[in-house]
Amino acid sequence: MEAGTRLRIVLFAVAATISINFGLSNAQAANHRTANFLIQAPSPQLARAVGQAAEKYRNDLAVHWLGKPLPRWPRPCPIRVVAGERLAAQGVTTYNLQPVRDFQMEVVGSPERILDSVLPHEITHTILATHFGRPLPRWADEGICTTVEHQSERSKHEAKLREFLASRRGIAMNQLFLLTEYPSDVLPMYAQGYSVCRFLIDQQGPQTFIQFLQDYMDQRSWTANVRKHYGYESLGELQEYWLAWVAAGSGPTEKFAKAESNTKLVAAATAATNPASRVALATHQQPAGYQRPAGSVTRQPAAKPLRSPTKPAATTQLAHADGTRVGGALQETLSNGWYSRQRQAAQNTLASATALSKPNVIKPIIPPSVGQSGRYSASQPQPEQQMSRAGAPVAEVFDGGPTLRRYR
Repeated sequence: MEAGTRLRIVLFAVAATISINFGLSNAQAANHRTANFLIQAPSPQLARAVGQAAEKYRNDLAVHWLGKPLPRWPRPCPIRVVAGERLAAQGVTTYNLQPVRDFQMEVVGSPERILDSVLPHEITHTILATHFGRPLPRWADEGICTTVEHQSERSKHEAKLREFLASRRGIAMNQLFLLTEYPSDVLPMYAQGYSVCRFLIDQQGPQTFIQFLQDYMDQRSWTANVRKHYGYESLGELQEYWLAWVAAGSGPTEKFAKAESNTKLVAAATAATNPASRVALATHQQPAGYQRPAGSVTRQPAAKPLRSPTKPAATTQLAHADGTRVGGALQETLSNGWYSRQRQAAQNTLASATALSKPNVIKPIIPPSVGQSGRYSASQPQPEQQMSRAGAPVAEVFDGGPTLRRYR
């Protein structure tokens, strides 16, 4: 976790160390070109800031997830910046398939959230698409990208997850893992995909998770690859352990992992190859030179509870990696859990909202700094709605093919 903390700090350092003054009048609209991006923003200062951050994220996130930087793209990715203090953080990335190329991106929100959440989320989509050369399963594509967002954004998904599980809107693992398109009820997929990604990444590190996905793309068996990389015998067993982890507060994963962890080795290797990971910076520090527009509201970060799940007592059911048995309190969670309800047609729900522990606010391991035609889209939805800004239709057309665009 120590290495993850350093990596998280560097991620925010990208936004916090850029010296800019955000004048956001339309009269100042400007473009800025970098090696891999062409930014259109409301002001020259913001355009340069987004360009700098985009290149930094592209390099650092690629090293984090893949172990090496990406080569330069043949064509720069246009980024349209829609900035406003009261705009909800959201974004969309589209690209052509066969081969993956011609990325286009739109980022929306306050300058602060664009730089520390929306931009790294969307940049991660481009890194994954470039690396794999094809779309990932939706839960993994969106889940991975959400792990690099600011804590304020990630905490929304944590809260929503508990709401969805308590109201029977959870998705069975064997359904979630096979999704190739956004389901009609899209928000549970985002929340659950993020949580499952975080659960697995925290156990074995980011590059093992990427290899886990690569092995699935090469050999279409989630069961075999879950067993190979994480030690769970089936998706059902993975879900039982994951649900228990969520019920315990989504804190450290050691008590819920079955395979021996190599997180420390991965984190050490990342730190050794990336000197920037040693940089320390306050998470909520404003970018240097930042001047908040008059009349805007300052949002104070929520206090972070310092608590972790209570270690359960002995039982004869599930066993941990060290051979010890999962405890009675944990087994009670599983026997009344959502997955067991699906398997056995039981009448009980997973748990009431009050039965679930409040989420632990921890700093996970995170980085330093499909259709047959048309363009593939990876996007962030608005809460509980599927309408674009200004009443525009959800489906828009790019290059002669349909592109699904959902804004958050």
